[in-house]
Amino acid sequence: MRLIWILAAGGVILPLSVSAQNEPPPPTETIVKFVVEPKAAPKPLTRYLLLPELKEMSPGNPYPEYLKCFGEQQNFFFSKQMAEERDRYQTAPLNELPDLKDYGRIPLNQADYAARLTNLDWQAVPKLKVDGINLLLPDIQQLRMLAGALKVRLRGDVKDRRFDDAVAHAKTMLALSRHLGEHPTLIGDLVGIAIGAIGVGGVEEMMQQPGCPSLYWAFAALPHPFIDLRIGLEGERIVLSAEFWGLLDKPEPLSEAQLAKILEKARQLHALTEGLNKTKEDPESDPVKLAQRWSKDEKRLAAARQILAETGASEEQIQKLPAVQLILLSEARRYDILRDEQTKWTTLPYWQAEPYYLRLVKKPGSDEKVPNPIRDRGLVEGLFTGLAPTVTKVHMAQARIQQRLDLLQHVEALRLYAADHDGKLPAKLSDINLPLPVDPFSGKPFRYELTNDTAVVRGAAPKGMEKVAVYNYRYEVTIKK
Repeated sequence: MRLIWILAAGGVILPLSVSAQNEPPPPTETIVKFVVEPKAAPKPLTRYLLLPELKEMSPGNPYPEYLKCFGEQQNFFFSKQMAEERDRYQTAPLNELPDLKDYGRIPLNQADYAARLTNLDWQAVPKLKVDGINLLLPDIQQLRMLAGALKVRLRGDVKDRRFDDAVAHAKTMLALSRHLGEHPTLIGDLVGIAIGAIGVGGVEEMMQQPGCPSLYWAFAALPHPFIDLRIGLEGERIVLSAEFWGLLDKPEPLSEAQLAKILEKARQLHALTEGLNKTKEDPESDPVKLAQRWSKDEKRLAAARQILAETGASEEQIQKLPAVQLILLSEARRYDILRDEQTKWTTLPYWQAEPYYLRLVKKPGSDEKVPNPIRDRGLVEGLFTGLAPTVTKVHMAQARIQQRLDLLQHVEALRLYAADHDGKLPAKLSDINLPLPVDPFSGKPFRYELTNDTAVVRGAAPKGMEKVAVYNYRYEVTIKK
């Protein structure tokens, strides 16, 4: 796995759907039906939590300890038989699972230990500064495999209704998810979100079993947002510096040999991003030819000087630079501006950022784009702008797992309400005397309706995803008499 994937492909982790000619259309909703028992809050409230707490933690770096899960475990993780078995156990109905109490005992106990260490260091930043876009991330792929095995163990707990074990093992999965959310790449964030969704699925399955303890306060205690994109985005800001360190470090004149080396690197990156985006390479967009042509264009040079002045270079420094370097450095600064313009909205809840993201979409039935500050400021076309991360879908994925956690907190609130009201469900959400999170896609309360004895809780879908099932979760809750 290479870091370049996130930059060129835009970080899409949506499931791919391919419809055969005679197959029915894919579902537009994910419907989960709960027949649950009323359940009062546990005593003490913190008896059940979904992330390890301080009293469980020990000093140490979880990263190398996660990798130790694979030591001397070639058969468990990599043999064809065990891989096929793991895939089958992840999806089989609970009543068809064998006894899994000791499943993967040695490596998965090691994962429990790693998840409860306090001093995370992915040891990736020094290499990111050197390797840039070519940073290799083979360990990330291994941790996805570990998550699959952890899911099997959790499902075994759920099947046998060993709820204390299930909660402890869910903590491991969600801690692994959060740890990946602190990786200095957006790929790490995306894999963390994917693993978090796997863990949440196991908790959701547990909530449907008789005797499951109340988890309302466990959901309420989780960080919000569950995955923070901040560190991954900071890592993205390292990338271009790694590729063009001599150019970006300080605006001092470079030799012709140094400039030629930078231009060749720009050409290689351009070819790589074009290939990953599956677009035909345009000879006119070759960065070497563009830089050389622009260095003879007085209008371009004047614009380059203006960008450098606006981004902190002094007039004396600007005057010293050769024309090609002036173009290259101004294009790097243009990339910085574009990257920040695209990523700044990720610090807000998705519902606040969405109107901006929609500016990048064409008006229905029109070839014109709505007003767009990136395009209007001339930031779209440049030597390095193709390297800027596309964060809309990453932000959407972050909100998607948050929405699912918040919906499950609502389900648990319904169980608490029923425990205090003779098994009855509330007529409206405001009848529940508990704080409830708002929908991360709308910024408004979740939609709720009560029909006969069934309560339906659902969220809004982001614009453009109204008919995509993974963005349309619908929880139907009936209280067991």
